[in-house]
Amino acid sequence: MELPARGLRPRDIDTFSAVARALLPALADDDPFLAVSIEDLGVRARFPDLFARIAPAEQRELLLALRLLGSRAGGAALHGIPRPFTDLSPETAERSLQRMATHRLLPPRQIFGSLKKLTGFLAASGNPISRVAMHYPDPGPPPRTQRRISATVIDESTELTCDVVIVGSGAGGGVAAGVLAEAGLDVVVLEKGGLRTEADYTHDEAEAYEHLYLDAALGATDDKGIGLLAGSCVGGGTVVNYTTSFATPDSIRAEWDRISGFHSLFSGPEYEAASQAVKRRINANDYSGLPSSSDALMEKGLRELGWHVGSQERNVTACPQDDSCGFCVMGCRLGAKQSTLVTWLEDAFNLGARIVADADVRSILTSGGRATGVTADVNGHAVTVHARATVLAAGALNSPAIMLRSGLDHPAVGENLRLHPVTVVWGRYRDEIHPWSGTMQSRYSDHIADLDDNGYGIKIETGPAHPALVAALVGWGGGEQYKRHLADYRHWSPIAAILRDRDPGTVTTRRNGDPRWSYRVSNRDQAMVRAGVAAAATIHAASGATEIMSNTLVPVTWKPDRAPLGDFLTAVDGVGYGSHQTTYGSWHQMGTLRMGSDPATSAVDAHNEVHGTRDLYVMDGSTFPTASGVNPMITIETIAHRAASTLAAKLT
Repeated sequence: MELPARGLRPRDIDTFSAVARALLPALADDDPFLAVSIEDLGVRARFPDLFARIAPAEQRELLLALRLLGSRAGGAALHGIPRPFTDLSPETAERSLQRMATHRLLPPRQIFGSLKKLTGFLAASGNPISRVAMHYPDPGPPPRTQRRISATVIDESTELTCDVVIVGSGAGGGVAAGVLAEAGLDVVVLEKGGLRTEADYTHDEAEAYEHLYLDAALGATDDKGIGLLAGSCVGGGTVVNYTTSFATPDSIRAEWDRISGFHSLFSGPEYEAASQAVKRRINANDYSGLPSSSDALMEKGLRELGWHVGSQERNVTACPQDDSCGFCVMGCRLGAKQSTLVTWLEDAFNLGARIVADADVRSILTSGGRATGVTADVNGHAVTVHARATVLAAGALNSPAIMLRSGLDHPAVGENLRLHPVTVVWGRYRDEIHPWSGTMQSRYSDHIADLDDNGYGIKIETGPAHPALVAALVGWGGGEQYKRHLADYRHWSPIAAILRDRDPGTVTTRRNGDPRWSYRVSNRDQAMVRAGVAAAATIHAASGATEIMSNTLVPVTWKPDRAPLGDFLTAVDGVGYGSHQTTYGSWHQMGTLRMGSDPATSAVDAHNEVHGTRDLYVMDGSTFPTASGVNPMITIETIAHRAASTLAAKLT
């Protein structure tokens, strides 16, 4: 059953508020955060605005969930009580949510997980009560700096002509723009997100997600089982990522040559030269990695265990590596992060490239078997760009959708979606950790990166944890537990288990052309996740954590001085590692227009040109033959640099 995407009714808001009140009850406590209501936190008042910002398909599903919960029949089906949720007592409402969270069927868990995510997001951001209660610092105003690039103003229907039009401005599109403009070509870059630079970075979490992230950071796979975080602004994911600068591992390069049917394309000198050029331009270095509190604790545990620990290169210049650093997931105010915004795109802009922001590309124009440009909507104005060559770099989540909307439905388009699903294990420490602050991801471990002797396993890293994201993703074991955890979260440090996934998902399109991302963590990949949870818990115990908590929908806690690790894992096993059992996020999306020599199993050839469509190129993470196994920024930029250099030689 589908409902049309229309506005909320007052009764829907009442139902959401009743759920939020049960998730985050006002407790009889002297602590102002614990005692405060969801109304005082602004959860009810801000919900309609949040609803308006999510995608139409998400709106329909949320409305259906609220109307089921608001009915007798829905209550009976979802939690066993045939009454509207608004009619339940506080105690009964909490028990009903607990039944949904642990239900054997997916739909009740899915509805619970979605509503908990939205409630947590609203409660932990956008109000001073939560910020003060969670000891989260006020970042202060952004600096008063001048923009070094500007976007082309579109205030009417427009036609543009150029040598190359590039769809997307992140790690792929940004690099392509710089390389092609350097070759003297006329370049137009179309970016779905807006243009924001240092003076626009308020470091207000909710505002940053709305303006810098795809779907306001609320997007997810079709079953809502994996949250999808991707950049959506000029500069794309490079503006908001963690600066982690792994080059493509040699083993992955060899694997990709073997799978794709290419001879030394990835493992050869041309690819290596492109990688080195990328690292030079973005200043990937190993001297800017002063560990944060979370990194230092993880390193301590790894060394106590005698496990592998490595230092990560980071693409920064003059980075202070202090408590302000964790905030540049909302844009680096200092310009220290060498994103495409301050490197390749600035290069291209200074050479005459035109950058069009807020440009939603709807289709690729073709004629006689070749691409001739694109059409886009820019703030309600129709824009057509005619070009000698078209470069698609909208990312693995959106590039295939653009092709499918354009009728370019080759066999491999939208197949082989990899997500590097991530779950977290939390450790509580006696000292305050402030997990939102400090250098991002300066340490990692490959201790269990190869669990199957074929290069698939778990990479262990940390990352900055800001309140809204934590509240949206951390588990719920009852209203009091959840609220007390949020109030105490300055003591909790995350260790992330990042899966190099073997089994893929797909990207298709909905009736309106928007993408649908379908993905499940397979049973054999879940076994690797379990190994990652065990490893992360062991590291926390070795580094002195007094309590350890899983990131399952219903959290499992473990006190190492009172029980063995096996008891903890058995309890997590009882919750499960599947959809809406373990909570997952994805920061890395890859593989949906994979490179390869065979048009039946790949979308683009050795020159990144789409099989069967001349002058259409793909230069983003969708071209990966399999999951990269490492943070993919350098790999995307390398592929784009190599392909753009080849295209420049062809066009000049």
